[in-house]
Amino acid sequence: MTSTVAPPTGQILNLASALVRIGRERGVTIERLRAEQLIRDAQAAWPGEAADRWDEWLREAAICVSLPSRVADLPIDAAIELARNGALVVGRLGPVSDAAGVTLLVGVTNNSVGLATDEQGGLRQAREGELAGQASADEVHRWMIVDFLHLGDEADAHRLQRRPVRRFYQLLRPEWPDIWLILIFAFFAGVLNLATPIAVESLVNTVAFGRLLQPVVVLAAMLFGFLAFAGMMQALQTYVVEIIQRRLFARVSADLAFRLPRIEPTRNHGEYGPELVNRFLDVVTLQKVSAQLLTDGVSIVLATVVGMTVLAFYHPWLLGFDLLLLAVVITGLVVAGRGAIVSGIEESKLKYKLTAWFEDVVRCENSFKTHGGADFANDRASALTTRYLKYRRKHFGVLFRQLIFLLGLQAIAGTVLLGFGGWLVIQGQLSLGQLVAAELIVATILGSLAKLGKHLEGFYDVVAAVDKLGHLFDLPVERLDGVLALPAGEGAGVVFTDLRHANANGKLASGLNDKIIAGQRVALLGGSGSGKSTLMRMLYGLERPNAGHVEIEGTDPRDVRPDVLREQVALVSEPELFEGSIGENVHLHRPSIAASEVRAALDSVGLLDTVLRLPDGLDTEVNATGGPLSMTQQRLLMLARALASRPRLLLIDGMLDCIADSDLRLVAKTLDDPKQTFTMIVATGRAAVAERFERVIRLDDGIETGSATAGDTP
Repeated sequence: MTSTVAPPTGQILNLASALVRIGRERGVTIERLRAEQLIRDAQAAWPGEAADRWDEWLREAAICVSLPSRVADLPIDAAIELARNGALVVGRLGPVSDAAGVTLLVGVTNNSVGLATDEQGGLRQAREGELAGQASADEVHRWMIVDFLHLGDEADAHRLQRRPVRRFYQLLRPEWPDIWLILIFAFFAGVLNLATPIAVESLVNTVAFGRLLQPVVVLAAMLFGFLAFAGMMQALQTYVVEIIQRRLFARVSADLAFRLPRIEPTRNHGEYGPELVNRFLDVVTLQKVSAQLLTDGVSIVLATVVGMTVLAFYHPWLLGFDLLLLAVVITGLVVAGRGAIVSGIEESKLKYKLTAWFEDVVRCENSFKTHGGADFANDRASALTTRYLKYRRKHFGVLFRQLIFLLGLQAIAGTVLLGFGGWLVIQGQLSLGQLVAAELIVATILGSLAKLGKHLEGFYDVVAAVDKLGHLFDLPVERLDGVLALPAGEGAGVVFTDLRHANANGKLASGLNDKIIAGQRVALLGGSGSGKSTLMRMLYGLERPNAGHVEIEGTDPRDVRPDVLREQVALVSEPELFEGSIGENVHLHRPSIAASEVRAALDSVGLLDTVLRLPDGLDTEVNATGGPLSMTQQRLLMLARALASRPRLLLIDGMLDCIADSDLRLVAKTLDDPKQTFTMIVATGRAAVAERFERVIRLDDGIETGSATAGDTP
């Protein structure tokens, strides 16, 4: 009998159409059939009515195609404001229906909101007041906010690492609509600033042919008007640049907030995460230098082009002077600037290596307080400082070479124009006023070019900053697609079939074949390097086997979307606390965990009384090292975090080996409680710990050597 797939319902069709349109607006091609399948899978994983679940279905489907999004309850005015700032906002406008029709708010221009209701059609413009009139100002609606695409591309990472300038342009690409505004403002400001030399030319001619005051007053009034308007253009330019700075910071931080929790674990070996994240601080360099380049840099270039154009109208020979000056500037800067980008990047790398060393010195406090430790810290810092100064000297040499070239060109070009222009005046081919105006224009151009040295250094700094940020953007993330739900039930059965794996931390040398029944408490007993932790990481989706496979409730963890898998599976290993309250470190702001469940989890591991005796109780702040909690209390807190999530499969990797027997008895009693329906696998190197559980699987040198009940464990 051949099974058939039911045709998509109206709600699936509408949400699939919205998903395709979201991808189109964000530059991601999504096939219509794939969109329908993703919506269908999300609907099956989170059943319910479309009126209540449309946002969850659409959000989960969007995540599967690498479109990060979030859901928020906002009044319509706030949603329109988000769309004005560049966000893609999805919501339901008009009466609620089972068809789950949604509307995309795509940008706001001149108080008109762009609306998209299907995957291929154009945008329908609606006045803000028309949309706001559909609901009261205080009425809250459910909206899905689609974030910008990731700033990194794993497939393109190697090429971009070698071309940081190209990456810089890619970072600015979403800002091009506003950059065009900046160019327009800068162009008009540059044209209006020419009012000064032109006014001087007119004044010279007026004074030369008469002494009337009225033309001077009119000329001064006109000059004031032009300069005031030019100042307004520059103020608007500065405002737009500030908006771009804010968006750059928001986009970089949003990308890292999405990327860092999802880094592919096997691709982060050999790098220290906290030190790696220091590169985020270069976003400040990206902001500030981009602002300088978009204000002063653009103004310099446009003022130069406009000024040279005016000179060309004065005399054909001055057009030739323009072209020659332009060619000399471009050629000289390129030739004199060879090696600047490479030396700037190397200088930046040494800066971070020195920072990493100082962090190591602070982190390994006792090590560097031993005899000779302080001297070693100083020697390593001195060596890194010497290397930094070497590249800094090399980089400054390039900058200084370019500066000398520009200053020399300023002197030569100004002198040549004065002599050449004077000759044209003597020949009667140029008026005295035109010569004075030309000198003022060229002096302004050359003065701006002389200041270009500062902006060149800023450009090299921002390229180095983008190179460092790119190291974060190129960190590969885990897969974002996969099965959205495991079969329902209490506990989770686990099956190992000819499982083999090897890495630097441990190995499973021969095929592991075993089965764990749902609800069982099983201990993995073995020494260091026997593969216990590797097995735990496989079950948690952090490692992939070299051969064979593992199944959880009949599903390979590799086929399940990682966040869905970890909603059902919890792993407890070494303490991992962040700066926040004790309560936050337990519930992690997961909406499914109530405050009463946090207290119950802490009570089950014997921590509740200890926490409540602290001055602020559950609101007591802990630092990144876990203080004021002891190491044992931190480990128990990790177990409470796992228990609060009500997992179907609980994995404990070595944690029970590190706690005192008195604490172990209480924890074992909690874990053996029949009311706890989860399946539990405990990795341990202590037989005394293993014998507390109903079944033991022994691993020696990565080989399964036995499986028995606890009573049979030697």
